[in-house]
Amino acid sequence: MKIAGLIFSNLHDSDIPRLTAKRTMGAVPFGGRYRLVDFPLSAMVNAGISNISIVAHHNYHSLMEHVGAGKDWDLARRRGGVRIVPPYSRAYAGAAECYDSRLQTLLSIRGLIDRLEEDTVLLSDCDTVATPDLSALIATHKAAATPMTIGVSQELVEGSMHIYVINVAYLRELLQEAEEKRYTSFTNDILRRRMARGEVATHRFDGRFYRIASFADYFGLHMLLVRDACVRRALLENEAFPVYTRAVNAPPVKYGKNAYVHNSLIAEGCVINGEVSNCVVFGGVHIGERCVASGSILMENCLLAGDASVALGVVDKGACLGGSVRLHGHDSLPIFVEEGRKIV
Repeated sequence: MKIAGLIFSNLHDSDIPRLTAKRTMGAVPFGGRYRLVDFPLSAMVNAGISNISIVAHHNYHSLMEHVGAGKDWDLARRRGGVRIVPPYSRAYAGAAECYDSRLQTLLSIRGLIDRLEEDTVLLSDCDTVATPDLSALIATHKAAATPMTIGVSQELVEGSMHIYVINVAYLRELLQEAEEKRYTSFTNDILRRRMARGEVATHRFDGRFYRIASFADYFGLHMLLVRDACVRRALLENEAFPVYTRAVNAPPVKYGKNAYVHNSLIAEGCVINGEVSNCVVFGGVHIGERCVASGSILMENCLLAGDASVALGVVDKGACLGGSVRLHGHDSLPIFVEEGRKIV
């Protein structure tokens, strides 16, 4: 069985619009040094899949920069490897022609699917943070002898993890039928009908799975990472199913003589002179001597200067807080500072 991978990077952008205004869901930073696309991409690599396409519709510049040629996932190859697949739409296509569902996405890349040399394709979204054993899912699909197998988890409210293994010939048949009958939903028009016919098997995953379905989910999972070592080990330090990401050549964290750091994840390249507690801090962040950050997410190259402080917030990439700025959110409604915003 030869398997290709297909990752949807834009399908859930509307779930966290604050963070996807300038990037895809797959490019959203996570855990101090990762992007959400790293989780499905690494899971496929761990399962031995070496031909992976990441489908992106818009705002995919940062995704392209992050994935690059795939060297950090051992996917920089002449045959196969990883590639970003832009939309297949005619020039000057209007908003009505932009796809926003899984079925529309698949229909837009029928040319790619028709050219696949593999006999099976594994589909995954970018809205779930997990380290699943996709080899077990593939084994279940092979043993079940059904044309489609879906991955499910009891930990998720909806159950389905949006992970599917489908025979390529069967997928081509489904897309042909969908086009002829003008189906609009992969779940309602295809999946449920095929399940009723007994053509879909299920595989139940063990382990921890977290879906990012809202800004609160995103913030809450980061706070869980700094509070719960078991969650942190399961998601970011899993030796059996490691998560790979783009390597960044940056110096170690520099701590000032008066710095105070407690219970925080801090990436390379940061300069910490002030107080940081219960935070997730991405690379290149500078925190001044009189500044305080608590219970917050500080993304790449943020700056806290003067007497600035932030609590229970998310400060996006390159934002600057200075002067005597005091920002304080709430557990259920964390404050958000847009990318590149300067508040002094």
